[in-house]
Amino acid sequence: MHGVTKRFPGPKGAEAVTAVDDIHLDIADGEFFSLLGPSGCGKTTTLRMVAGFEYPTAGSIRIFGQEVGLEPPNKRPVNTVFQSYALFPHMTVAQNVAFGLEMQNLDKAEIAKRVADVIELVQLQGREKRKPKQLSGGQQQRVALARALVNHPKVLLLDEPLGALDLKLRQAMQLELKQLQERVGITFVYVTHDQEEALTMSDRIAVMDGGRLLQVGTPNEIYDRPRTRFVADFIGDTNLLAATVVDGETVRLADGTTVRAKTSAAAGTGVTLAIRPEQAGLRHPDYEQDPALDAIHGRVERLTFLGNAIAYEVVGEGSGEVRMRVRQGNAPGIEHFAVGDRVRARWMPSSISVLDD
Repeated sequence: MHGVTKRFPGPKGAEAVTAVDDIHLDIADGEFFSLLGPSGCGKTTTLRMVAGFEYPTAGSIRIFGQEVGLEPPNKRPVNTVFQSYALFPHMTVAQNVAFGLEMQNLDKAEIAKRVADVIELVQLQGREKRKPKQLSGGQQQRVALARALVNHPKVLLLDEPLGALDLKLRQAMQLELKQLQERVGITFVYVTHDQEEALTMSDRIAVMDGGRLLQVGTPNEIYDRPRTRFVADFIGDTNLLAATVVDGETVRLADGTTVRAKTSAAAGTGVTLAIRPEQAGLRHPDYEQDPALDAIHGRVERLTFLGNAIAYEVVGEGSGEVRMRVRQGNAPGIEHFAVGDRVRARWMPSSISVLDD
Protein backbone atom coordinates (compact mmCIF):
# COMPACT_ATOMS: atom_id res chain seq x y z
CA MET A 1 0.00 0.00 0.00
CA HIS A 2 1.55 3.30 -1.10
CA GLY A 3 -0.03 6.66 -0.33
CA VAL A 4 -3.40 5.00 0.34
CA THR A 5 -6.10 7.41 1.52
CA LYS A 6 -9.82 6.86 2.04
CA ARG A 7 -12.30 9.70 2.48
CA PHE A 8 -16.02 9.22 3.05
CA PRO A 9 -18.56 11.95 2.24
CA GLY A 10 -19.53 13.93 5.32
CA PRO A 11 -23.09 14.87 6.32
CA LYS A 12 -24.81 17.30 3.97
CA GLY A 13 -22.72 20.43 3.72
CA ALA A 14 -19.91 19.05 5.88
CA GLU A 15 -16.36 18.18 4.87
CA ALA A 16 -15.41 14.65 3.89
CA VAL A 17 -14.27 12.35 6.69
CA THR A 18 -10.74 10.96 6.30
CA ALA A 19 -10.80 7.37 7.56
CA VAL A 20 -7.34 6.37 6.29
CA ASP A 21 -4.67 9.01 5.78
CA ASP A 22 -1.74 8.46 3.39
CA ILE A 23 -0.66 4.96 4.41
CA HIS A 24 2.62 3.52 3.13
CA LEU A 25 2.96 -0.13 4.09
CA ASP A 26 4.73 -3.21 2.70
CA ILE A 27 3.78 -6.67 3.97
CA ALA A 28 6.04 -9.64 3.18
CA ASP A 29 4.95 -12.90 1.57
CA GLY A 30 4.15 -15.48 4.27
CA GLU A 31 3.99 -12.91 7.08
CA PHE A 32 1.44 -12.82 9.91
CA PHE A 33 0.80 -9.08 9.96
CA SER A 34 -1.61 -7.33 12.35
CA LEU A 35 -3.32 -3.96 12.07
CA LEU A 36 -3.83 -2.88 15.68
CA GLY A 37 -5.65 0.11 17.11
CA PRO A 38 -8.77 1.36 18.89
CA SER A 39 -12.24 1.41 17.34
CA GLY A 40 -12.52 3.98 14.57
CA CYS A 41 -8.77 4.18 13.87
CA GLY A 42 -9.09 3.05 10.23
CA LYS A 43 -7.80 -0.52 10.48
CA THR A 44 -10.96 -2.23 9.18
CA THR A 45 -11.30 0.34 6.37
CA THR A 46 -7.70 -0.45 5.41
CA LEU A 47 -8.49 -4.17 5.32
CA ARG A 48 -11.67 -3.57 3.30
CA MET A 49 -9.66 -1.65 0.70
CA VAL A 50 -7.28 -4.61 0.33
CA ALA A 51 -10.30 -6.93 0.04
CA GLY A 52 -12.02 -4.72 -2.55
CA PHE A 53 -15.08 -3.87 -0.46
CA GLU A 54 -13.97 -0.22 -0.48
CA TYR A 55 -11.97 1.63 -3.12
CA PRO A 56 -9.19 4.04 -2.12
CA THR A 57 -9.69 7.76 -2.72
CA ALA A 58 -6.00 7.97 -3.55
CA GLY A 59 -2.95 5.74 -3.62
CA SER A 60 -1.90 2.34 -4.92
CA ILE A 61 -2.57 -1.20 -3.63
CA ARG A 62 -0.48 -3.97 -5.17
CA ILE A 63 -0.53 -7.70 -4.42
CA PHE A 64 2.48 -9.56 -5.81
CA GLY A 65 3.04 -6.62 -8.15
CA GLN A 66 -0.53 -6.55 -9.48
CA GLU A 67 -2.39 -3.26 -9.05
CA VAL A 68 -5.73 -4.16 -7.45
CA GLY A 69 -6.92 -0.86 -5.95
CA LEU A 70 -9.88 -0.56 -8.33
CA GLU A 71 -10.45 -4.27 -9.01
CA PRO A 72 -13.64 -5.92 -7.66
CA PRO A 73 -13.22 -8.43 -4.80
CA ASN A 74 -13.61 -11.51 -7.01
CA LYS A 75 -10.67 -10.40 -9.17
CA ARG A 76 -8.24 -10.25 -6.23
CA PRO A 77 -6.16 -13.19 -4.90
CA VAL A 78 -7.54 -12.70 -1.37
CA ASN A 79 -10.25 -14.12 0.88
CA THR A 80 -11.75 -12.60 4.02
CA VAL A 81 -12.79 -14.11 7.36
CA PHE A 82 -15.28 -11.99 9.32
CA GLN A 83 -16.05 -11.75 13.03
CA SER A 84 -19.65 -12.87 12.33
CA TYR A 85 -18.42 -16.04 10.48
CA ALA A 86 -21.15 -15.45 7.80
CA LEU A 87 -21.85 -19.18 7.44
CA PHE A 88 -24.92 -20.45 5.56
CA PRO A 89 -27.12 -21.89 8.35
CA HIS A 90 -28.98 -24.32 6.04
CA MET A 91 -25.76 -25.88 4.72
CA THR A 92 -23.54 -28.51 6.31
CA VAL A 93 -19.90 -27.89 7.16
CA ALA A 94 -18.78 -29.56 3.93
CA GLN A 95 -21.31 -27.60 1.85
CA ASN A 96 -20.23 -24.29 3.41
CA VAL A 97 -16.59 -25.04 2.65
CA ALA A 98 -17.33 -26.19 -0.89
CA PHE A 99 -19.55 -23.26 -1.83
CA GLY A 100 -16.81 -21.02 -3.28
CA LEU A 101 -15.35 -23.87 -5.31
CA GLU A 102 -18.77 -24.75 -6.75
CA MET A 103 -19.20 -21.13 -7.87
CA GLN A 104 -16.02 -21.66 -9.93
CA ASN A 105 -17.54 -24.74 -11.60
CA LEU A 106 -14.64 -26.97 -10.62
CA ASP A 107 -14.72 -30.73 -11.12
CA LYS A 108 -16.64 -32.54 -8.35
CA ALA A 109 -13.70 -34.83 -7.56
CA GLU A 110 -11.39 -31.81 -7.24
CA ILE A 111 -13.89 -30.07 -4.94
CA ALA A 112 -14.25 -33.15 -2.73
CA LYS A 113 -10.48 -33.54 -2.40
CA ARG A 114 -9.84 -29.89 -1.55
CA VAL A 115 -12.73 -29.82 0.94
CA ALA A 116 -11.44 -32.97 2.68
CA ASP A 117 -7.89 -31.57 2.81
CA VAL A 118 -8.88 -28.25 4.35
CA ILE A 119 -11.31 -29.83 6.84
CA GLU A 120 -8.42 -31.98 8.05
CA LEU A 121 -6.21 -28.87 8.20
CA VAL A 122 -8.63 -27.11 10.58
CA GLN A 123 -9.28 -30.32 12.54
CA LEU A 124 -12.99 -30.73 11.81
CA GLN A 125 -12.91 -34.36 10.66
CA GLY A 126 -16.12 -36.18 11.54
CA ARG A 127 -18.18 -32.97 11.57
CA GLU A 128 -18.61 -32.58 7.81
CA LYS A 129 -22.38 -33.24 7.90
CA ARG A 130 -23.20 -30.97 10.83
CA LYS A 131 -25.00 -27.64 10.45
CA PRO A 132 -23.45 -24.46 11.95
CA LYS A 133 -25.96 -24.40 14.84
CA GLN A 134 -24.65 -27.84 15.91
CA LEU A 135 -21.11 -26.47 16.34
CA SER A 136 -19.41 -24.47 19.08
CA GLY A 137 -18.18 -20.93 18.44
CA GLY A 138 -14.62 -22.13 17.96
CA GLN A 139 -15.74 -24.84 15.51
CA GLN A 140 -17.79 -22.31 13.50
CA GLN A 141 -14.70 -20.14 13.30
CA ARG A 142 -12.75 -23.10 11.90
CA VAL A 143 -15.42 -23.59 9.23
CA ALA A 144 -15.10 -19.92 8.23
CA LEU A 145 -11.32 -20.35 8.02
CA ALA A 146 -11.67 -23.54 5.96
CA ARG A 147 -14.07 -21.86 3.54
CA ALA A 148 -11.55 -19.04 3.02
CA LEU A 149 -8.49 -21.30 2.72
CA VAL A 150 -10.02 -23.83 0.33
CA ASN A 151 -9.79 -21.25 -2.48
CA HIS A 152 -6.00 -21.09 -2.07
CA PRO A 153 -5.80 -17.30 -1.65
CA LYS A 154 -2.41 -15.60 -1.76
CA VAL A 155 -3.50 -13.37 1.12
CA LEU A 156 -6.00 -14.17 3.89
CA LEU A 157 -7.67 -11.14 5.48
CA LEU A 158 -9.10 -11.57 8.99
CA ASP A 159 -11.33 -8.88 10.50
CA GLU A 160 -11.42 -9.44 14.30
CA PRO A 161 -12.33 -13.13 13.73
CA LEU A 162 -12.03 -14.09 17.41
CA GLY A 163 -14.00 -11.17 18.83
CA ALA A 164 -17.18 -13.20 19.46
CA LEU A 165 -15.43 -15.94 21.47
CA ASP A 166 -15.02 -16.09 25.23
CA LEU A 167 -11.58 -15.32 26.70
CA LYS A 168 -10.33 -18.87 27.22
CA LEU A 169 -11.42 -20.07 23.77
CA ARG A 170 -10.06 -16.91 22.16
CA GLN A 171 -6.63 -17.53 23.70
CA ALA A 172 -6.64 -21.14 22.49
CA MET A 173 -7.68 -20.06 18.99
CA GLN A 174 -4.85 -17.49 18.88
CA LEU A 175 -2.31 -20.28 19.12
CA GLU A 176 -4.21 -22.43 16.60
CA LEU A 177 -4.41 -19.57 14.12
CA LYS A 178 -0.68 -18.89 14.31
CA GLN A 179 0.13 -22.59 13.89
CA LEU A 180 -2.30 -22.81 10.97
CA GLN A 181 -0.68 -19.81 9.27
CA GLU A 182 2.75 -21.39 9.65
CA ARG A 183 1.48 -24.66 8.13
CA VAL A 184 -0.19 -23.12 5.08
CA GLY A 185 2.57 -20.52 4.62
CA ILE A 186 0.40 -17.75 3.17
CA THR A 187 0.17 -14.11 4.22
CA PHE A 188 -2.32 -13.34 6.99
CA VAL A 189 -3.40 -9.72 7.47
CA TYR A 190 -5.20 -9.56 10.79
CA VAL A 191 -7.28 -6.71 12.24
CA THR A 192 -7.67 -6.48 16.01
CA HIS A 193 -8.06 -3.98 18.85
CA ASP A 194 -6.71 -6.56 21.33
CA GLN A 195 -3.07 -5.77 22.16
CA GLU A 196 -2.34 -9.18 23.68
CA GLU A 197 -3.78 -10.91 20.63
CA ALA A 198 -1.53 -8.93 18.28
CA LEU A 199 1.58 -9.45 20.41
CA THR A 200 0.90 -13.21 20.69
CA MET A 201 0.40 -14.02 17.01
CA SER A 202 2.09 -11.43 14.83
CA ASP A 203 5.40 -11.38 13.02
CA ARG A 204 4.94 -7.62 12.71
CA ILE A 205 2.34 -5.12 13.91
CA ALA A 206 1.15 -1.77 12.54
CA VAL A 207 -0.31 0.47 15.26
CA MET A 208 -2.94 2.88 13.91
CA ASP A 209 -4.77 5.87 15.33
CA GLY A 210 -6.81 8.56 13.60
CA GLY A 211 -6.36 6.91 10.22
CA ARG A 212 -2.56 7.11 10.41
CA LEU A 213 0.19 4.56 10.87
CA LEU A 214 2.05 5.47 14.04
CA GLN A 215 4.57 2.63 14.20
CA VAL A 216 5.34 -0.62 12.40
CA GLY A 217 7.59 -3.27 13.92
CA THR A 218 7.94 -6.66 15.56
CA PRO A 219 6.04 -7.29 18.80
CA ASN A 220 9.29 -6.77 20.73
CA GLU A 221 9.98 -3.47 18.99
CA ILE A 222 6.45 -2.18 19.51
CA TYR A 223 6.42 -3.16 23.18
CA ASP A 224 9.99 -2.34 24.22
CA ARG A 225 10.65 0.66 21.96
CA PRO A 226 7.42 2.62 21.42
CA ARG A 227 7.99 5.79 19.43
CA THR A 228 5.00 7.86 20.52
CA ARG A 229 2.99 8.41 23.66
CA PHE A 230 -0.07 6.78 22.09
CA VAL A 231 1.79 3.57 21.20
CA ALA A 232 3.44 3.37 24.62
CA ASP A 233 0.11 3.85 26.40
CA PHE A 234 -1.98 1.64 24.10
CA ILE A 235 0.32 -1.38 24.13
CA GLY A 236 0.30 -2.76 27.67
CA ASP A 237 0.92 -0.85 30.89
CA THR A 238 3.61 1.80 31.01
CA ASN A 239 4.94 4.69 33.07
CA LEU A 240 4.93 8.03 31.25
CA LEU A 241 7.27 10.47 32.98
CA ALA A 242 7.62 14.14 32.07
CA ALA A 243 11.23 15.28 31.78
CA THR A 244 13.41 18.10 30.47
CA VAL A 245 16.45 17.46 28.28
CA VAL A 246 19.79 18.32 29.91
CA ASP A 247 21.94 17.05 27.03
CA GLY A 248 21.94 14.20 24.49
CA GLU A 249 22.53 11.62 27.24
CA THR A 250 20.66 13.04 30.24
CA VAL A 251 17.20 14.31 31.24
CA ARG A 252 15.78 15.76 34.45
CA LEU A 253 12.50 14.56 35.98
CA ALA A 254 9.92 16.87 37.53
CA ASP A 255 11.35 16.32 41.03
CA GLY A 256 14.85 17.32 39.92
CA THR A 257 16.21 13.77 39.65
CA THR A 258 18.69 13.40 36.79
CA VAL A 259 18.52 10.15 34.83
CA ARG A 260 20.22 8.79 31.72
CA ALA A 261 18.26 8.73 28.47
CA LYS A 262 19.55 9.15 24.92
CA THR A 263 17.77 11.81 22.91
CA SER A 264 18.38 14.05 19.91
CA ALA A 265 16.12 16.78 21.34
CA ALA A 266 17.73 20.12 22.18
CA ALA A 267 18.65 21.04 25.77
CA GLY A 268 15.68 22.52 27.62
CA THR A 269 13.11 20.63 25.50
CA GLY A 270 10.30 18.88 27.34
CA VAL A 271 10.03 15.16 26.55
CA THR A 272 8.12 12.14 27.77
CA LEU A 273 9.89 9.02 29.01
CA ALA A 274 8.30 5.57 28.88
CA ILE A 275 9.30 2.66 31.10
CA ARG A 276 7.37 -0.56 31.60
CA PRO A 277 6.45 -1.46 35.22
CA GLU A 278 8.20 -4.83 34.95
CA GLN A 279 11.42 -3.14 33.80
CA ALA A 280 11.82 -1.40 37.16
CA GLY A 281 12.46 -2.90 40.59
CA LEU A 282 12.22 -1.82 44.23
CA ARG A 283 14.88 -1.75 46.92
CA HIS A 284 15.13 -0.24 50.41
CA PRO A 285 16.61 3.29 50.29
CA ASP A 286 19.67 2.27 52.35
CA TYR A 287 20.53 -0.58 49.96
CA GLU A 288 23.82 0.15 48.20
CA GLN A 289 23.10 1.89 44.91
CA ASP A 290 24.32 0.17 41.76
CA PRO A 291 25.99 2.83 39.55
CA ALA A 292 24.70 1.03 36.46
CA LEU A 293 21.09 1.82 37.51
CA ASP A 294 19.07 5.03 37.74
CA ALA A 295 16.47 5.52 40.47
CA ILE A 296 13.95 7.73 42.20
CA HIS A 297 13.33 7.80 45.98
CA GLY A 298 9.75 7.54 47.11
CA ARG A 299 7.09 5.82 49.20
CA VAL A 300 4.70 2.97 48.38
CA GLU A 301 1.25 4.52 48.05
CA ARG A 302 -0.65 1.45 46.83
CA LEU A 303 -0.01 -2.21 46.10
CA THR A 304 -1.99 -4.89 44.28
CA PHE A 305 -1.41 -8.65 44.62
CA LEU A 306 -1.35 -10.28 41.16
CA GLY A 307 -0.43 -13.85 42.10
CA ASN A 308 3.01 -14.29 40.59
CA ALA A 309 3.80 -10.59 40.99
CA ILE A 310 2.94 -7.53 43.09
CA ALA A 311 2.14 -4.18 41.47
CA TYR A 312 3.37 -1.19 43.46
CA GLU A 313 2.56 2.46 42.92
CA VAL A 314 5.40 4.65 44.16
CA VAL A 315 5.20 8.42 44.71
CA GLY A 316 8.53 10.26 44.57
CA GLU A 317 9.73 12.25 47.58
CA GLY A 318 11.14 15.19 45.56
CA SER A 319 9.64 18.65 45.17
CA GLY A 320 7.86 17.86 41.89
CA GLU A 321 5.49 14.89 41.82
CA VAL A 322 6.81 11.77 40.09
CA ARG A 323 4.72 8.60 40.13
CA MET A 324 5.86 5.17 38.99
CA ARG A 325 4.22 1.77 38.77
CA VAL A 326 6.55 -1.14 39.47
CA ARG A 327 5.61 -4.80 38.93
CA GLN A 328 7.90 -6.99 41.01
CA GLY A 329 7.93 -10.80 41.03
CA ASN A 330 6.46 -12.65 43.98
CA ALA A 331 9.03 -15.44 44.28
CA PRO A 332 11.01 -16.53 47.38
CA GLY A 333 13.94 -14.24 48.11
CA ILE A 334 12.42 -11.14 46.48
CA GLU A 335 11.86 -8.19 48.81
CA HIS A 336 8.27 -7.29 49.64
CA PHE A 337 7.07 -3.86 50.76
CA ALA A 338 4.03 -2.43 52.51
CA VAL A 339 2.04 0.76 51.94
CA GLY A 340 4.01 3.67 53.41
CA ASP A 341 7.45 2.03 53.10
CA ARG A 342 10.26 4.21 51.80
CA VAL A 343 11.77 2.63 48.69
CA ARG A 344 14.07 3.24 45.76
CA ALA A 345 12.50 2.49 42.36
CA ARG A 346 15.37 1.71 40.00
CA TRP A 347 15.90 0.64 36.41
CA MET A 348 18.47 0.12 33.69
CA PRO A 349 18.89 3.28 31.55
CA SER A 350 18.47 1.09 28.45
CA SER A 351 14.87 0.40 29.58
CA ILE A 352 13.89 4.03 28.97
CA SER A 353 12.26 5.10 25.70
CA VAL A 354 12.20 8.81 24.85
CA LEU A 355 8.94 9.40 22.99
CA ASP A 356 8.62 11.50 19.86
CA ASP A 357 5.26 13.29 19.80
